[in-house]
Amino acid sequence: MPKQNQRNLSGKVAIKRTRKIDRISSLPDSLLCHILSFLPTIEAKATGVLSRRWRHLWKEVPVLYFEDDPFNRPGFSDDEIEECFVDFVDNVVAQHKVPHVEKFKLECSVCGEDTLTRWISSAVGPHLKELDLCLCIYRDDYPETCDLPQSVFTCASLESLALKYRIYLYSLPDVCLPSLKNLELDTIYVNPEKVLSGCPVLENLKLILEAFPLNPGINYPAIHMPHSLKRLTFADKSREDSLKLLEVDTPYLEYLDIKLQGHYLNVLFSHFTNMVEAQLDIYPQDKHLDWIPELLKALRSTERLVLKLDTTTCLLRAPALNYPEFCRLHNLVIDIPCSNSAFLINLIQHCPILRVLIIYNQKGGYFCSEKHSEPSSWTPPANHPICVTSNLMILGFSGYRDSADERAFIAYILQKGLVLAIMKVLINVELRPKKTYTIRKKLSTLPRGSKTVHLIIK
Repeated sequence: MPKQNQRNLSGKVAIKRTRKIDRISSLPDSLLCHILSFLPTIEAKATGVLSRRWRHLWKEVPVLYFEDDPFNRPGFSDDEIEECFVDFVDNVVAQHKVPHVEKFKLECSVCGEDTLTRWISSAVGPHLKELDLCLCIYRDDYPETCDLPQSVFTCASLESLALKYRIYLYSLPDVCLPSLKNLELDTIYVNPEKVLSGCPVLENLKLILEAFPLNPGINYPAIHMPHSLKRLTFADKSREDSLKLLEVDTPYLEYLDIKLQGHYLNVLFSHFTNMVEAQLDIYPQDKHLDWIPELLKALRSTERLVLKLDTTTCLLRAPALNYPEFCRLHNLVIDIPCSNSAFLINLIQHCPILRVLIIYNQKGGYFCSEKHSEPSSWTPPANHPICVTSNLMILGFSGYRDSADERAFIAYILQKGLVLAIMKVLINVELRPKKTYTIRKKLSTLPRGSKTVHLIIK
């Protein structure tokens, strides 16, 4: 215990002991249960050894979170792991005193379908708000019915639903989730259109369509995103031709992260007037060139834009693009397959208030599969971009190789950037130290339009 020394009247040192205060035990049960709700149930249950008060406290937590990973011990067979996990879950459910579970999370790859269905059915009720399932159900056949309880798709109180990994959703029942605001579908056996049609107030959607060799081919020719969405993450990794129409008529959308590897014949977008941030990763297909300009036009009000390598490759393939005016864009991040100053300047000509420009030159990189030749020369434009002379404060250039086009672009921005505060150039790591030293020397002597610019070369 901490000691506090004081001198008494006789001059001797008296030792005063102060007691430690157990602040956690002074908290009410409701607050302690709230803290325990953030832990996996196996850890919340372990707090029962702390004291007599804690012995039964975990039983009052309205959240159940089970995962089979802690039971995966060396030397145990799959049957032994399953038996231990099932016994633990059944024991917890039997002792749980809360009549209505508010959140149920289950991560399991060892149990059979009947056991999983029994646990999920017991958790779904009129007070359930969050359901998170990450399951791997191995089956020899492909059933014609949904393997999850039908009550999952008709739970009126459910606000958040996550279905991940191997969950078989072939023939879904009628979906009716009137309160659902958050949905994550990351499974290879699902018709997303059937699920989305029953979510009238959905705000946040994460939809991942995976490619998998055992997928018997669920045919969903169209996907219509709910009108009420505010945040959308959509990735199609299937590379299939089955999807003919993707409609994103979501005028309230604020965040968009889209990765398309399949072949899309027709894609429809509304004008995203509330867009804050958009990230585009669209596989270069000739069919995509027909609708990518419309997507850029729909994103003209975004504040931050990320163009991944495949998307930039699409734009470079296009014969001619009339970019919209990105009137609110202040932050642009772009991957390029090679340096192309004319392309970059043409793009930022339409970004009048751009303040941050980050460029990643992926030439020769692992993800740059196509060969692109850099322009041999570049003539600076007669009309300088407004953002360069008036607003651009930060420029980052990664993967610099000191090609003629790269050098001309850096020199142009450094000279015309009148309010530029930071320019950071990251030299490609494959270059030899002697070459790197020469690059540093060249760039350091370039004329600068801003007296306060800080040039960083690494």
